[in-house]
Order: sequence, then C-alpha cells, then structure tokens
Amino acid sequence: MEEFFQVHTSQANNGEILWFENEAFLVNQSAFVSFRNKPIEGFGVSGYGNVSANHRNMNKRMMEFLKKSWIPKVGEVKMEKEKVHKHMIKERIRREKQKQSYLALHKLLPMGTKGEKNAIVQTAVMRIQELQKYKESLKKRNDELQMILAEGEKEEFEKAKIKVKVNYPISGVDSMLEVLKCLKNCGTKANAMQSSFSQQEFSSMLEIETKIGAAEVEKTVQNTLFETERNFRAHQLPMTW
Repeated sequence: MEEFFQVHTSQANNGEILWFENEAFLVNQSAFVSFRNKPIEGFGVSGYGNVSANHRNMNKRMMEFLKKSWIPKVGEVKMEKEKVHKHMIKERIRREKQKQSYLALHKLLPMGTKGEKNAIVQTAVMRIQELQKYKESLKKRNDELQMILAEGEKEEFEKAKIKVKVNYPISGVDSMLEVLKCLKNCGTKANAMQSSFSQQEFSSMLEIETKIGAAEVEKTVQNTLFETERNFRAHQLPMTW
C-alpha cells in the first residue's frame, strides 16, 4: 500500500494516534494502473455473456445504421409503389367477383337462406345433394318407363306376310313406291319386300310388322295400288298416229 499513498502518525498529548495529521491524503494522479490489478471485461469465463450480448447489440446497431443510411432510387420506389397498387387493384377485383358469385348463388337457394358466406355454402351443398338424389330417382323412373314401352311395342306389333298385285301396270316402280308410302302411313314396318314386274302384272310379297290386323293392311295397300293405277291411266296422254 505504501507505493500509492503514505501514512504519518504522531503521538498526541493524550496518547492517541492521529492519522494524516501533518500532510493531506495523497492520491496517485497517474492514468496508468497496474495491468494485473484490473481484470479486463469481455474475456474469460466471467465475461463470456457480456461478449455475446455486446456482439448482438453491435450487429443490431449496424443493421439499423445501414437501413437509415440506405436511400432507394426514385425509379425503384416508383416501381414498388406501382407493384403494390396493382396488387391492391387485383385483390379488389377478386373480392368483387367473389362477392358477385356468392350473390348469384344466394339467389338460387331457397327463401330464408342467410346472406353469410358459410350459410350460403352449407345450404348450397345440401341443395346439391338433394338434387343428386332426385336425379337418380328420375333416372330410375325413366329406365322403368323405357322397359315398359319396349315390352308394349313387342306385344303390339304383329309380324305377317301380305301380297298385293295389279294387272297391266303403267309403271311398276311407281306402284312399288306407292305401296311403301301406304305402309308408312299405316304405321307398318316393312322388313322384307319381293316384287316382280311385267307388262301383264305387278306383284309384291311383303313381310311386315303392324299394330293393326294384317288383313286390314293388305286391303288398304291393295286399294291404294288400284287407285294409283287409275290416276296414272287418267293422266296418260292419248297416243296419236
């Protein structure tokens, strides 16, 4: 301790020891201190935590300084603003379209449906499920009706063979066409037809499917054939020599 300050003692009359009686307390005025007597902060085990904290604080301060000192260019700022503006416009358009879609869907739902999005979606899902079930029932009913109609057609149609003829036909081809027209008008289908043409006679054998009696069909076709021949003869020009 003597190297930093000096202590002087003296004996008083009463025998007490007086400190610093003759001289004032001397303080070492040097700015330099002993290296061993003052531990260095930031090193060693005791200062490890402080070093980490100081390091983080320094990085944080450096980033803040760089952000403040960095000034973007005018063109970059304008482009960024335009980008943000376009994104905002697109988002507004998307929301408006979504709103219109919900409104259109809400109009198709039953009366009393709430206008909230969740209520609209839930009601629409339930309605779609109901319509799907109704569609399946209609399809099943349609198949049943098709089977009934097919069975009815099989029962109503009668297969038969008829024969028609006419003597001295004017045109065998025209006669055959008139026979086919007559069958169609009667609701009769001709499955097969075998005809013969000559100047003396036109005859035809037909296999038909009809809802009415085969005899009635044969009579109708024969009368039609006779009527056609009479018309042909009436319109035939007289021969001049």
